[in-house]
Amino acid sequence: MAGRSTNPELLRGRLRVLLGLVDEHDGGSDGGTGVAELLGPTEAPAASRSALAPEPALVQVLTADGDSIPAHLLRPAPDVATGAGVVLVAGHGRGIDDLVAQDPVDDYHDGLAHKLARAGFTVLCPEMVSFGRRRFAQADGAEPYEPTDNTCGIDAARHLLHGRPVMGHRAADAQAAVQALRRLPGVDPDRVGVAGGSGGGAVALLLAAVDPSIAAALVATYFCTFEASLCSIRHCPCNIIPGLLPELEMADIAALIAPRPLILEAGEQDRIFPIAATRAAYARLEGVWEEHGATPPELVVTDGGHAFRAERSLDALVERLA
Repeated sequence: MAGRSTNPELLRGRLRVLLGLVDEHDGGSDGGTGVAELLGPTEAPAASRSALAPEPALVQVLTADGDSIPAHLLRPAPDVATGAGVVLVAGHGRGIDDLVAQDPVDDYHDGLAHKLARAGFTVLCPEMVSFGRRRFAQADGAEPYEPTDNTCGIDAARHLLHGRPVMGHRAADAQAAVQALRRLPGVDPDRVGVAGGSGGGAVALLLAAVDPSIAAALVATYFCTFEASLCSIRHCPCNIIPGLLPELEMADIAALIAPRPLILEAGEQDRIFPIAATRAAYARLEGVWEEHGATPPELVVTDGGHAFRAERSLDALVERLA
């Protein structure tokens, strides 16, 4: 049997194929050459606006294929704006509304989009397939969805039966959001990163790995090992990407982000992404960045469970991107 490849470009190309971002016989491009744009109210706030209360605007990401993706856009107040941007992907829940919820905040995300905007980032939160406004259409006469319902099982099955994981669809949509955010006035196209927690962290990790133009990534309560998490603990089927193992464990995927900044957040008490496996996977990364002469990824371990705190991890993103 042939040995496992250690060539980053070959592994990146393989990951793109497994995600369905390119055809197996394609030349290996990332499929992100099209141009996406934002439609809706995208203006920067007035100079007098308070940095403490960035208001989200509901916009649409129009992809190169003509698809329209609902998204929340938050612009920082002028006096704190850094010129950097972040595409923020929600974890399982109500979708992008969880990211901007206030009074009360969502238990998992804790007002995350507002935290990023107050830190000076322009924040774009695209709705992922299966959540919120992009749930699979119900049959006539069916009971209405509850706000927290998702259609991951249906969408995962529909995608896999057509040979593409739904996670690949989500990565492509997040990539379109990155392209659109780069075109926004006031945003430095070379300083646009991705962030997300749990299922959103999966999207952020995968997109940063396959697209070298992503400036930085913040991944919370997801980075671990597939063996200790998805392969040992019940998880949503939307996480399944056939063919990843044994060649592309999470650390192998994360290594494709080098030498760009990567910040990881994990909970000491997280029961679905065990911290011991997270630490073991993280130990494999430092040498990869050192080979490039770059600052290694930072692992922030909170004392909590499965929740995105964005305290030290957000500071680290500001230090490396803003």
